[in-house]
Amino acid sequence: MTYKDLSSLTDPLEAIRSLFAEMTSVKEALSAARSEVSNLNRNNTRQLVEIKGLRTELESVKKENEQLKSEIERLGGTKVEKDSTNSSVPPTKQPFSKQIAQHTRSLRKSSGKKSGGQEGHEGHSLSKSDDPTATEAHKVRICPHCGAVIPDGTPQTCVRTVQVTDITGPMQPCSITEHKYYAAVCPKCHGNVKAGSVTGLCRKVMYGPHLQTMVVYLSVVHSIPYNRIVEIMRDVFMVTTFSEGSVKNILSKNNSKATPIYDSILSYIEKSKTAGMDETGAYINNRLCWFWCLQCPGYCYVFADESRGIEALERHDILGHIRNLILYTDRHSTYFNLEVRNHQVCLVHLLRNLQYLCDINGEQHWSFDMQELLREAIHLKNTKPLKEIDVGDFRKRMRSLLDVDVSPFECKEKKDFQTLQRGLIKCEQYIFTFLEHDEVPHHNNSSEGAIRILKVKTKVAGCFRTNDGANEFASFHSIAETAKRNGFSKFKALYKLVSDMAPKENFFDELFAEDD
Repeated sequence: MTYKDLSSLTDPLEAIRSLFAEMTSVKEALSAARSEVSNLNRNNTRQLVEIKGLRTELESVKKENEQLKSEIERLGGTKVEKDSTNSSVPPTKQPFSKQIAQHTRSLRKSSGKKSGGQEGHEGHSLSKSDDPTATEAHKVRICPHCGAVIPDGTPQTCVRTVQVTDITGPMQPCSITEHKYYAAVCPKCHGNVKAGSVTGLCRKVMYGPHLQTMVVYLSVVHSIPYNRIVEIMRDVFMVTTFSEGSVKNILSKNNSKATPIYDSILSYIEKSKTAGMDETGAYINNRLCWFWCLQCPGYCYVFADESRGIEALERHDILGHIRNLILYTDRHSTYFNLEVRNHQVCLVHLLRNLQYLCDINGEQHWSFDMQELLREAIHLKNTKPLKEIDVGDFRKRMRSLLDVDVSPFECKEKKDFQTLQRGLIKCEQYIFTFLEHDEVPHHNNSSEGAIRILKVKTKVAGCFRTNDGANEFASFHSIAETAKRNGFSKFKALYKLVSDMAPKENFFDELFAEDD
């Protein structure tokens, strides 16, 4: 009530009553305020007590933490996760990286000695059989000095014998063929003449081409470890004197013959219009290295290198063989630094990347529209001639999608949409190359398939122990995969390699001409 309101009252008693009512209202408000302040004070006191208790508990936790740290230091270690080497946890329950590391880890303590046979140990080698299953005499027929024919009655002396042990089939005893080499004196020029060798430089005993081919085939094509190859040879093919050293020697010996054939594959790929490339990681001597694959529809070249960059391609002389090729690959940055005719990125990879965006945010339409655009392009390539496809329209539609602001589609603080969009912008000009060339695929499946065997190999063996072993595998696999791509048996190609004393660079031409 204001002073103006009081002056309008004529009855003093009524004015007093109004003031009294106003004072009563003020007292009630004041009492409510005091009550609220009291409640706030009580709550404040309670919170102060709780804060004090939390501080006390925090100090206790800190002391306990320090005690635990001291105990860990006293025990000489840190927190250790259980795995298959220190518990009963199955190896398959561990991360794949730990599985690989443990393939070459042993509970035995190192002796400090080199692996393999030690100096002074009792050695073992193949010995000649007293009862060979067959004998072949190699006598001199023509004098290499003067070209004269050596008459049948000319005395000839056996100067060398070599026995060849070869497999004949499952659960069948091995065949032992003794080759006898003779020497004679030419009746015309009187020069000493020796018979030509069909067993190479071997002086005593060797394994035959069927056995050697089987070893290479099992090791490379089927990724079987050395010890299991030995077991197969002994149990299935009845080769009683066979060891892991025999496996290694066979692979090394035939790899030297395979080198010119392996190197010639690059010249065949260079003649192609297109080629695919891919790479995959593998451990070599406990170091992460990379197996690279360069392939075209008819040929495949795989090599190992410690680098995942352009240095690897330079070291293996790849750059000079791909300048005139259209390269279809994934979006690994190294590929776009190469001097080639053109590029095509793998759309299957892009569709998978876009599917992830669809999964994390199903309410947006950007990734769905992008998928639909790529699928439409693939469908038209499969159903229509290229001259009927408007590539410019696809590029225009792609550009409109790349101009969309995708930041509102992100989940929380992640930038998955923006990251993929930036990646697509970088390779935008290489997305629809396959619509302009019949021979260019929209995917890189053939490259991935060519090196998938490396994952099988590392899963079984863990890693390659030496660079030589990795290079041998790459060489043999390249030859076998090339034979397969041309409709030939991998075993047949490897047998031709093993049985040929000196394979030439036109190895594949001869192989492919055999069935013509």
